[in-house]
Amino acid sequence: MRIKVKSFATFRNILENEREMEVAEGTTVAALLDLLIQERPALREAMFEAPGVLQDHVNILRNGRNIHFEDGLDTRITNNDVISLFPPVGGG
Repeated sequence: MRIKVKSFATFRNILENEREMEVAEGTTVAALLDLLIQERPALREAMFEAPGVLQDHVNILRNGRNIHFEDGLDTRITNNDVISLFPPVGGG
């Protein structure tokens, strides 16, 4: 399957802004993140507070919908999906 991954804010320092990837059918968001972390190990510390536990306020969207409202990290990716990665944002 062909998908697109978009990175925003500080995640752009680790990953490129946007990339197309081939993933196997049935790939979950967690499996996709594992693939990205294999290429860019710094992403693990930037996204996770513990194995399988995203840092507070990290948002991952599949086609514009937060995976929190789907199956979380177990959300299955389908062909032509757009996965958007947003880090915690601070400010006031």
